[in-house]
Amino acid sequence: MPERNTMKKIQELQQVKGDAYDYYIAGNEDTDLFEKIFLVDDIVEEICKPDKYFLIGEKGSGKTAYSVYMSKSDKINSFCSISLVENTLYQRFLNMKRQKALELSSFKDVWINLIYLILAEKIRKEYGETFFSSMKYKQLSKAIDVFYSDAFKPEFVNAFEFVDNASASINSMMKQGLFSTGTKASAETSQKYVEQSFQISLLKIRDGFEKAFMSVNLKKPTILFVDGIDARPRDIDNEQYFECLVGLVNAVLEMNQSFLKEKQIKIMLLIRPDIMYKMPVHNMNQKLRNNSVLLNWVTSYRKYIDSKLFKIADDYFMKQQDYSYELGECWNYYFPYKVEYQEKWKAPDNPFVEFLRYSLYKPRDILTMLNEMVDATSGTQFKHSDFEGILSNYSTYLKGELKDYMLIYMDDSDYNNFSIFFDYFQGHRNFNYKFFEEKHLEYIKYLRELGRKIPPFMETASEALQLLYDTNIICYKIYETLPNGKRKNKMFWSYKERNYANMQPEVKKGGEYSFHMAYARAFRLF
Repeated sequence: MPERNTMKKIQELQQVKGDAYDYYIAGNEDTDLFEKIFLVDDIVEEICKPDKYFLIGEKGSGKTAYSVYMSKSDKINSFCSISLVENTLYQRFLNMKRQKALELSSFKDVWINLIYLILAEKIRKEYGETFFSSMKYKQLSKAIDVFYSDAFKPEFVNAFEFVDNASASINSMMKQGLFSTGTKASAETSQKYVEQSFQISLLKIRDGFEKAFMSVNLKKPTILFVDGIDARPRDIDNEQYFECLVGLVNAVLEMNQSFLKEKQIKIMLLIRPDIMYKMPVHNMNQKLRNNSVLLNWVTSYRKYIDSKLFKIADDYFMKQQDYSYELGECWNYYFPYKVEYQEKWKAPDNPFVEFLRYSLYKPRDILTMLNEMVDATSGTQFKHSDFEGILSNYSTYLKGELKDYMLIYMDDSDYNNFSIFFDYFQGHRNFNYKFFEEKHLEYIKYLRELGRKIPPFMETASEALQLLYDTNIICYKIYETLPNGKRKNKMFWSYKERNYANMQPEVKKGGEYSFHMAYARAFRLF
C-alpha cells in the first residue's frame, strides 16, 4: 500500500475532460494528462490496418479518444488528423439538393470531393509545400489557394464552398493546368468551363483531385478520422440526416477501395453501431466483419481487475502521482472501503464493481463518476458516502447521454413524450412482458387522450421493448437452476451481446426484464 505522505490529496488531482476532442484542439500542456491515462492497446493496431474503415462504438465508448491520441502522439507511425462534420453541413447538403436538383446518389460524390479537399490541405500542412515534387499536386494546391484567396481552413463547411461553386473550382483547376497532359497548360488555361450538369461537374472536380493524388508519394501512412456524426442537428429531420450519412458511408467505402490504398491513405469514419446498422450498404455484414473496428469494454465483476476499464480508472490516479505504482495500488489507496450488500450472503465488493454496476461499460461513464467524486471531495481518501453523493449528478449526465442518443430518431417533443413512459414503472424495476404490455397500453391511451403524438418506435409494446433494450435501459433475464436446486438469473444486455455478426441484438419477447440500476435511479423507479 502506498504511503499516505507520497500520494496526492484528492483536491490536488486534475479532472479529465469529458469530450476528448477538447484535447485535440488544446495545447500540448493540456494534453499531457490525456496521453498519460489513455490506454494504448491492440485497438490502436487494429485502427492502423489498411482495411479498417469504420471505428464503431456507442457515444462515450472512446472513438474520439482513439482518434485524438493517434493524431497527437509521436509514437504512432502514421500521419493522423481529425475533421468534424459540423451541424451546419447537413443543411448545406439539403440546400444543394433543392437548388441544383441533386440526386441522392450524388451525395456520395459531394462527400468524396469534400474529403479530397480536406486531405489535400492537411497533407500540405503536414509536409510543407517543398516536399511535393509532383507538378499536379502543386497545381492543385495553387488552385485551392486561388479559390480561397489563401484563407482555406481544412473544415467540411469551408470545403463545401469549393464543391458548391463547381464551375469556379473547375476553372481554377484548369487555369493551373491540372487537367492538362503535359507540364505546360497554355491551351487549357485559355479555356473556360461551362457547366451542363452539376452531377458532371462533381465528377470533373473529382477527376482533378485524383490526378493530383495519384502523383503523390508520402513518407508514412495517412489516416483522416471523420468524426461528429453521433448526434442529429435539430434543424433537419431523421430522414434527411440519414440521407446525408448514407452518402458519407458510401464515400468512405469507395475512396478506401480506390488507388488511395496503394498510396497508404485511408479515411476512417467514427460511427455509432445503431447508425451503422441502418445503412443500406451492399453486403453490410461482410463489411462489418472485414472493415470495422468495434469498441467493446465488457468485463465481469469477478474479473474487473483484468479489465481495460479498471486500468483506465487506476491510471486516472496513478498517472497523476510523482512516483510509479503497480496496477491497483493507487485505486485501493483512494478507495479503501468495501461495498456492503443488504443480502448478507453476498460477499463485500471492491468499490470498482459498484462503478461497473452504474455504468454502461464505457470509459466516459467511469471517468464522469471519478470527475464528480474528485470535484465534490477533499482529503486523502474516498468514503462510500462520497460515491452515493455524486449519483444525482451522474443521473443528470446519463439522461443527457440518453437524450443525445434518442434525438437521432426523435425531436424534442417526442423525447418528452417518451420520458413519460417511465412514470408507469414507479416501484417496478423488475417486470415481465405481460406487465409491460399493460403499462404500454396505459401510456398510449394517456398520450391519445391528450392529443399527443406517439414517439417513433413506441407505437407497439414489442417496438418499445426493443427500443429500451437497444438503449441499454433494460435487460432481459433467463433463470438457470443450479445443481443445488437454487435458481440463478442470467442477464442479457444489448451492449454485452453486440459483436461484428450481431450489431443490433434482439430482445427476447415474453420473458422477464429489469431496468439498469443507473436508469432506475435516474428515472426514480425506486
